[in-house]
Amino acid sequence: MTPPVVNLPIAQPHQSGDYHERVSASAALRRQLVAKRVIDVIAGVVLLIALAPFLMMVAVAVRMTSRGNAIYAGERYGLNNRRFPCLKFRSMRQDQDAVMRRSGLAMVGEDGRPLLHARDPRITRLGHWLRLLSIDELPQIVNVIRGEMSLIGPRPLALSMLDPFPQFAAARAVMRPGITGLWQVRARRKNVGALDMQADDLEYIANYSLLLDLKILFLTVNKIILPDR
Repeated sequence: MTPPVVNLPIAQPHQSGDYHERVSASAALRRQLVAKRVIDVIAGVVLLIALAPFLMMVAVAVRMTSRGNAIYAGERYGLNNRRFPCLKFRSMRQDQDAVMRRSGLAMVGEDGRPLLHARDPRITRLGHWLRLLSIDELPQIVNVIRGEMSLIGPRPLALSMLDPFPQFAAARAVMRPGITGLWQVRARRKNVGALDMQADDLEYIANYSLLLDLKILFLTVNKIILPDR
């Protein structure tokens, strides 16, 4: 079952500037941003404590089923384009480059976009389920508590995905990236190009409110319970 779509006007690239003007002009919006950060810290701490036993079990399972560390830290762009280590449970084999060479599959297409494969040999058996259920992203709760991410916001993208699009990168840099967000609940596809996310990311930024965050949270829960097949 496909979750309902948040029906909002699509933002245009120039609207990141409009966002700065909105923040400057609206005391109410500034209070919402402060509240968003307070909610992130409180909810992040509660979630980390509540999920600690489960997170430890997943970490042990990752270590026991494949070689390498349980946690993978990939460099991402965050608020004001500051770089930070985005934490995830490792879902790929440690020797993924060698695996791809042996399989004869390419990781990046001629247009520079990451390629999707029906059976990606880099992904471990456990990693497949961690990704399917979004469990691999749970360590990002630590990123939220540290202030590098938010519970809800644009998806944290790898440097190589954003570097070719500096204007889009600058537009996204006005907000912290999120564990979930508008793009994830509308059209979650793994390893797609940055521009596929542009409309959703800019729409979220241009129309930000705590109510929108609440809608995205509801849709995220619905997406986890009834994922697309």
